[in-house]
Amino acid sequence: MHKYLFLAGAALFMACQGSNTQTNADTATEKINEGVDQVKEGVEMKADTAGAYLKEQKDKAAASIETKMKELDEKMEELKKDGSKKSEQARKDLQEVRDDLAKKLDDVKNSSAEAWDKTKEGVDKSLKKADEEWQEFKRDFKELFR
Repeated sequence: MHKYLFLAGAALFMACQGSNTQTNADTATEKINEGVDQVKEGVEMKADTAGAYLKEQKDKAAASIETKMKELDEKMEELKKDGSKKSEQARKDLQEVRDDLAKKLDDVKNSSAEAWDKTKEGVDKSLKKADEEWQEFKRDFKELFR
């Protein structure tokens, strides 16, 4: 009789253990799912932040290019008023610089996150080139820019 009670008790004990193991497995699965959800939210927030940063950088670069293009347009208008051959040549040279900046503006607007560093480098070079060209024009055509 004791044997049967012992076997019944052992069976009951093992049944309870199996249920407890199932509960632990369910809890572990829930915690894993919660962790996955938190990671997913973190990745989404990071992507949103990175996207906002990229947009901000692109907007700043575009604004710099547009400002430089506007300055070049104003300078070319001033040169039109002069009418000399020298001013005509200066306008043509400035127009080439402006056209290059317009291409860079398109690059900025269409740049992906992966290509941004390269695009930004190209924009910086173009803006520097535009400044250098302008300084050179001012030296070469002093009489036009009083």
